Parts: sequence; structure tokens; C-alpha cells
Amino acid sequence: MENVTIPEDLSGGEADRFALSIESITLENGLTVSPPPVGVTVVVGGNNVGKSTLLRQVANLAARQPGNPSDIARWQLVTDIRFNASGDVKDLCAWLIAQGGAFTRNGMLWFGAPGQTNVHEHNVRQFFGDRQRGVDRLSTLADTLLLFSDPWQRAGVIQPQEMRESLETPSRNVMHRLEESVQMLNEVREICREVFRIDLTLDTLARMIQLRIGRVTTPAPPVDAVTPDYRKEVASLPPLTEQGDGIKSLIALILPLVTAEQRIVMIDEPEAFLHPPQASALGRILGRLAREKGIQVILATHDKNLLTGLLGSEAEVSIVRLDRGMDGGSQAHQLAVEDVRDLWGDPLLRYTNALDSLFHRLTIVAEADQDCRFYAAALNEYEPPAEVPIPPSDVLFIPSYGKAAIYKLVRVLRAIFVPVVAVPDIDILNDESNISRLVRAYGVDWESLKSDYQVATQPFRQPRGSTTLGDVIAAVQSVFAGREMENYDAEAKREVLAHLRVQDSPWSLLKKFGESAFEGQAAVAAKRLLENLEEVGIVLVRVGELEKFAPALGVAKGPAWLNAALAAGAHREPPVREHVRRCLSVLDGSAE
Repeated sequence: MENVTIPEDLSGGEADRFALSIESITLENGLTVSPPPVGVTVVVGGNNVGKSTLLRQVANLAARQPGNPSDIARWQLVTDIRFNASGDVKDLCAWLIAQGGAFTRNGMLWFGAPGQTNVHEHNVRQFFGDRQRGVDRLSTLADTLLLFSDPWQRAGVIQPQEMRESLETPSRNVMHRLEESVQMLNEVREICREVFRIDLTLDTLARMIQLRIGRVTTPAPPVDAVTPDYRKEVASLPPLTEQGDGIKSLIALILPLVTAEQRIVMIDEPEAFLHPPQASALGRILGRLAREKGIQVILATHDKNLLTGLLGSEAEVSIVRLDRGMDGGSQAHQLAVEDVRDLWGDPLLRYTNALDSLFHRLTIVAEADQDCRFYAAALNEYEPPAEVPIPPSDVLFIPSYGKAAIYKLVRVLRAIFVPVVAVPDIDILNDESNISRLVRAYGVDWESLKSDYQVATQPFRQPRGSTTLGDVIAAVQSVFAGREMENYDAEAKREVLAHLRVQDSPWSLLKKFGESAFEGQAAVAAKRLLENLEEVGIVLVRVGELEKFAPALGVAKGPAWLNAALAAGAHREPPVREHVRRCLSVLDGSAE
């Protein structure tokens, strides 16, 4: 490094004492996001809700010059950011020198390598001075302290770089940092092996330093005695820049983190070009690097696999979910680190596709996979399409595999601020504990609905009559219609007995006839109850159960019913359209 005299008021600091992080991000809806200072903040949401915009606006606002008038309205989503800096101006100078050295030009002191992004000593003093005056911007230090990385910007990171002029010249880029540090190079190589099962070699033999794929078998000679065989073998390794987009994007992404060139790293679409297993591995790696390097990562992603990897990385992870209201305005919610940690311990979030809900604008929870497929088909072919307030691809259907688990899924999804609709069969009303737990999962007091529930269901809570042989024959015919060639086994026997138990109960009328089974005062109370439940977000199947949308197919239940119903176009019939319309009404904001 050039022999540079550092002024006394800037010398004597320790690089390790300087730390910087974003303390808060204020959004237009008034929410203040507080990212963990060391860890990862994940910005998620459906398509076109502002995830990338948030990152860009934070980076732009950070670089805005203090005292420079700006129309804050043009920032739209982000209205303010605040930073937290530790250490003092001497420690910042020591950190800048450790990163890129210092030099003089025309009698003025600059930090950084000549020809690269440089910081004048005046700006270094100004940074902490501004903070004392309440000005919270990085200004001219933004490019040095904060990295914004998107799929297009990352392409340049792995390009070959010129060798330095002398051994004393400070590093100017990540390739120089890898040349200086065997530890950093080995970290990058280990990550490449972990994700792609291939190795890397740093080629420093030519004028341009670059990464190549593979390892040489010839023992490395002394630097002043490079043999032709060794040189030839290194040259035979394919350059990283000529490989597929997946490996290029991942290596370009992790290089600045491994070398810790910036204190704050903002990454848009880190999963770009990666297959699901690789995206999951990248999530684990990003969490690990943030924790080990002591840096703050804020990223926007569309990928559940990446998020799953992050959550399993033991890093401090916070989740910010963005959405757009029906008026087009942005909405945002944050799950703090402690909340994320608690939720990740819930098996429903960890071992189901519930996390996919973070990337959709609405989630519909139905009793079974068959229900989900039928309702999804109905939504995809809804007529007229203009009446569907959001694209069908923004709606996720999740099966609960029974009524008893619906409330658990609703509770978890609402905890991560996902708009959710529950669509159980109407006979969920035959068990007050099931329906009341579901209502409470929406944050609603069951007592406010209990009176109508008791009046509506009182006729069905009568003693059961005895079962006749005719009931048994009807049950067998109903269960096994169209299945005459199947074996009669223990499972088939259980189906018959279950059907008999249902028929033996007055509740069977409710499942058979739906809301039309209510009569008199019970019908009046039931109408109020169903409407109030829908305001909450619980849309009961008013025809009784799924199969009653197409009762005359000659097939009672199961996959055969679904195939027959779709083939007959039952999912396009008015009762189904009305049911779907009720489910979508949650987007009016009444049941979020």
C-alpha cells in the first residue's frame, strides 16, 4: 500500500469495532420494519406487490445526499430509513483501509483503491457528524457500505479481473480478495462443492484473475517456478463465466458475502436460475454467512425452498410480507425473529406447503385434496373472469385432511399475515368444539355467534333413532356404487360403518340437504350464522358437502367422483360459482 499519512483525528481506530446496520425502514402504510442487525430479513408476497421496489428504494434513499431536497412522495413504498452505527470515525477509517487501503491525490486523502469507488476523508468525517445532527444517510459512503445485488448486477461479479500492479497494491475486487485469502477461497470452494458437487480453482497465472471449474492434479509448484505442465492443466479448466446461469448466479451472489466487502447486503431474487434443492441450500448458506460474517442481509424472494433453507440455518430470520389492497395501496406486516422461531417449530408450517401461502394473495383451506382440486378448477374457469379480483394463480388451496385440523392451519397462516378462507363441509356444525376453535383461530369471540349456533342446530341435536336393515342396504349401495369389482376388505368395512353412523344421526340431513335442512326459527338463525361466519372468513359448503355439487353422476365419492364431476363440467355450474364468489369476498377486506 502507498505510504500514506493518516491525520491524527482519523488514525488509531480498530476495524472490528465498526459495525453498521439498518435499524428501521418506515413504509407508506406506517409500518416500521426492524431488521435484525446480524441476520436475514426476508421480504415475501405475491406477484407485483413491491418486493423488489422496497429493496431498490431503500438503496436509493440510503445514497441520497443530506440536505438535498427530495419529493418524498416519489419514493412511494419506503418513506424513511434509519441506521445504527457502532464505533467512531477512527474505527470507520480503519475498516475502510482494511477493505481497500488509502491513497492521496492532489494532496487529498482518499480511502479505497485507485480507480475504484473511493471515499474522501471529508465524507468520512461527515458520516458521524451527520449522525450527531440527526441526518441518517450513507450518502457518498453508500456504495462502500451497502451492496444492492440483483440478477443483472451479479453477472459482473465473477468476470475476470486484472492483476494488481504490485504486491503492495490494495485489493480492488472480490477476485483480489480471494487471491489474498486462502481461507476465503476455500470457503467459496466448499460452498460450490456443497451445492453443485464440483470444485473451483482460482487462476492467477495470466494477466486476468478468474475462477475456473475443477481442480488440477499436478502438484502446485512454487510461484517463481511454474511448470509448463501445471500452466497447461490450469488453462484446460473451463472458466466459471462459461458455465450455466445457476452456478454463475450463486457464486456471484456469495462472493461479496464471503469477502464481507459491505456491512449491509440487499439481494433481489437470490434464487434466480436455481433448481429447488439448490435454492434450499443457498438459503442455508446465506443464513450461515450472515451469522459468521456479522453482516445484515435483506432479500426479496419468490421461493419457498430458499425460505425453508434460511429457516433451517440457525440465523436470526425476520419475515416481511407485502400485499396490495383492492385499492392498489401497499400493505405490509412483519414477523419478528422470535415469532419466526416459534412458528418454525410448528410441524404444520415445517412439513406442509403452508409456507407457499406467503407467496400468494389468498389461501383457501379445504378438508381434502379432492376439494382443493375441484375448487381450483372452478376458480380457473370462473365466468366471467373479470369478476375474479385477482389472478387465479395468486390463490393457493391447502388440504387440512379433516375438519379437526382446519383451525390449526388457519391459526398458523394468520400468524404470518396471510389472508385465509376456510371452506369445511356444513356438517362441521355438528361439533361445537370444532366450529368454535375455528372461529377463535380467526381472532373472533365464539360467544358472539353461540346463540345463533344453538338455535340453528337444536333440531339436529336430538336422540338418534334405531338403524334398520333398509338403512344398511342403502349405505352399502351408496358407498360402493361403481366399485363392484373392488375387494371387500377392512377399509371397505370401515367406510360402510362410517356411513351408517352418519345416517343414524339427525346431522345426516344437514349433510344431505345442506342449508335447506334448516326450518322455521332454526333457518332464521342459520342464515345469520352462515353470513356472520363468512364475514369472519369461514365459508361453509351450503349444499352440504363437496359431492352434493354433482349428486347425479352415479359415483358417490372418491377420485372417481372428482374425475366424473370435472368431465361433466360441474365446476362451472352456478352453485359452485356462487361458492367460489363467497370465498373470494374475503379480498374485500372483511375477513383478513
